Amino acid sequence: MGSRTTFWLIWAVALVPMVAAFVMYFGKIGVPDGRTHHGELVESGTQYSDIGLPSPGDPPKWQVVLASSAACSSCRTFGEGLENFHTALGRERDRVSVLEVDVTKLTVPEPSIWVIDPLGNVVLKFEPEINPTLILQDLKKLLKVSKVG
Repeated sequence: MGSRTTFWLIWAVALVPMVAAFVMYFGKIGVPDGRTHHGELVESGTQYSDIGLPSPGDPPKWQVVLASSAACSSCRTFGEGLENFHTALGRERDRVSVLEVDVTKLTVPEPSIWVIDPLGNVVLKFEPEINPTLILQDLKKLLKVSKVG
């Protein structure tokens, strides 16, 4: 192979991925539009106090808060399994507290399950009917990438 061929091969190796990335990004071709979380992301900057949720405690921990009402059968089912949910976190359970509050004490009136980070930011909201395994998956991802709590 001549030096000229080598020169163009080196340029091709560098440029082809760049051109492909440019086409994918601007043409929206081959870019996955799925999501990896199961809960609803809460608007950035929402603090626990904005909703009336309890503070992350001292020392601050991640929290999973079940905001339930007497009329919510899904809430009762989830509430009965709170201890098992906490145990299912495995070695990360010391970084998380789980608790149940009455939805009437909150500014958001519908029963929900909330995930709050140790800094007091409300991160995710789940419907009480969700499979708890999906909440565990989301929470484990957050704990894996988080340096706080």
